[in-house]
Amino acid sequence: MREARRMTITRSIHGVPVQWETLPALVAARAAQHGEAPRLTVAGRAMSYRELDGESSRVAANLHRLGVGRGDRVACFLRNAPEHLLTWVAAGKLGAIWVPLNAGLVGEDLVHTLTNATPAVLVVDGELAERVEAVADRLPRMRVYTVEDGEGRGGGRFPPFAELLEPGHPMPTVEVSGGDPAVIIYTGGTTGLPKGALLPHFAWIAAGMRYVEAFETRPDDVHYSILTLFHVGGLMLGVMGPMVADIPTVIDRRFSGSNFWARVRETGATIVDLIGTMITVLTEQPESPTDRDHRVRVSLGVTGQIPPAVADRFVERFGIGFVNVYSLTETGGVLIVNNRMDSPKPRANGLTHGWAEVTILDDDDQPVPPGVTGQIALRPRYPHIFMSGYFNAPERTLECLSNLWLHTGDLGHLDADGFLHFTGRQAHWLRRRGENVSAYEVESVLSQCPGVREVVVVGTPSEKGEEEVKAFVIREPGSGVEPAAIAAWCEGRMAAFKIPRFIAFVESFPRSVTKREVERHKLRALPNDGIWDREAVPSGPGPVAKGPVAKGTGVNGPVVNGLAG
Repeated sequence: MREARRMTITRSIHGVPVQWETLPALVAARAAQHGEAPRLTVAGRAMSYRELDGESSRVAANLHRLGVGRGDRVACFLRNAPEHLLTWVAAGKLGAIWVPLNAGLVGEDLVHTLTNATPAVLVVDGELAERVEAVADRLPRMRVYTVEDGEGRGGGRFPPFAELLEPGHPMPTVEVSGGDPAVIIYTGGTTGLPKGALLPHFAWIAAGMRYVEAFETRPDDVHYSILTLFHVGGLMLGVMGPMVADIPTVIDRRFSGSNFWARVRETGATIVDLIGTMITVLTEQPESPTDRDHRVRVSLGVTGQIPPAVADRFVERFGIGFVNVYSLTETGGVLIVNNRMDSPKPRANGLTHGWAEVTILDDDDQPVPPGVTGQIALRPRYPHIFMSGYFNAPERTLECLSNLWLHTGDLGHLDADGFLHFTGRQAHWLRRRGENVSAYEVESVLSQCPGVREVVVVGTPSEKGEEEVKAFVIREPGSGVEPAAIAAWCEGRMAAFKIPRFIAFVESFPRSVTKREVERHKLRALPNDGIWDREAVPSGPGPVAKGPVAKGTGVNGPVVNGLAG
């Protein structure tokens, strides 16, 4: 019976009563508490929780009218916008599953993700609608609605999102519990193409509770976020954390290094969520007498892949402490491991603070002693705070969750006091400018380029921190294909952040003696001196390696191939 699956709402975690199981329940509670008072601002629109609750109910009623129900997927392909939150809460009220898509997706990336998710409805902004149309003949059938993008462009070929806000349709009564599936976040996972991590409702509430603990929130706090609402970080830090903490939040459309501190002062922010290369960019801005003219007392600190000196300069210059973290979508998102500002080991990624168990495993899945590097693995101490599994990928789920541990695919070690120290990612994954990049994906596209016989992609250290994408290419005999043509081949076939910056031609790859596997660590150790650098060549289309490019077909009334308006 369904009642047997429900959580005990009166229970507590770390002595704090669990008041809500789901995002819709939390929104309704905050709406009753604050009424029409503005509490969240998204991409310039200030909203009250009452507005969010009421408008999302109208969206839910219209989605129900279209046949969307429990377990159906509703996707958003948007840059930061209020419609993200309206669609998310609406889907939750129906027991449907919300799917935010990375705004960088294009071509094969977009086809793979939408084919896997098979949403009944897709909400897209005007600019990104063009990408959907370009591959429309290869997508499953779905209804598409558009919103204006940041430049005021709508998607004229599809009906407007405003139709989903029309009143007068009945809202069904749907019982939703904390263990029910809520959101699919597409992430790198550990191997192969991106997979959809399916997070239950309570995972989002738990993330908000961890936010309150980690940042030691105060009643006068204000959160300012420049993270994206299609990633778990932006959703949990910019939305769920402040909502659970009951503090205002401001979420801008994008990060601007030159305008960041002006926005911090305008919003009165006390908490910000800088990650990776954003910290580098801010330290590279010209120094100013107003560098410490702000109210910020703490920032998220994802500093593991930027030079330590950069993080030190940031703290000294701007007077802000870091809450350093180790997190990934599969383990329930942000702050599953975090290091508080008063930590005796500020360089560590921190402790789980009772939310999970963490261990380091060797190649035989056995725990290793403190100080020894191996694969980071975690398991939850509470139900429904980790992912339920990968959507439509049971084999990959079992692989990730083998031997009762969630295998992260990341490398690190525990010290004698139990603090986690993240040291890097396994060979087939790299991180570029805040985005996870699958070497497998990039290799699969490059290998189809005319003139390319074999390719291996690795990460190479970036001047700004994290990594750049670097491709080692063996050409077909007699081929004269050049790096610029290979890079041009990638355009339209993968997200821009995945296109290799460095391309080097080689005669062969170093391989292990036993398994004859490519020794990627040896390729990563090679310098970038004297090889082709996409950022060092003049801008322009350059030569293009000829070959088939996926194109959409025409429009026939309200249906674009499989896409119904």
